[in-house]
Amino acid sequence: MTSEHPAHRAVLNHVAFWNEMRRDEWVRLFSPTVVFEDPVGSAPKHGVEAVHNSWDRSFAPGRRWTLQPRQIVAAGDEAAVVMHNRGRIGERDVEVNSIEIFRVDEVGLIVRVRAFFDQPTDFALSSYFTPDHD
Repeated sequence: MTSEHPAHRAVLNHVAFWNEMRRDEWVRLFSPTVVFEDPVGSAPKHGVEAVHNSWDRSFAPGRRWTLQPRQIVAAGDEAAVVMHNRGRIGERDVEVNSIEIFRVDEVGLIVRVRAFFDQPTDFALSSYFTPDHD
């Protein structure tokens, strides 16, 4: 699939806006009814509040993440992504590899995100991105 596929295009916009720290444009990529399973196995997070919390927890003071999709496969209303996540937590550079599934609606808004990744053992993610988050 090419970047003309709606789910593929949504992933590319997600990555671009995230990496360029364009919060307002990034927020507008999501349906107000979006559901995040980030990580899969944790309680789903819903709606606009989940969108804002995902951004705010990732870019809290002393935290910065960039995304590099290594492969995007789009079909139907979804795209599966092999994603490389590079982070800066305090003074430390960290990395997390994930498989992420994005589903879009009929107008191309993201309605579901499922992120599969091993919880790191040598550094701590924000508790929002752990199976038993608060």
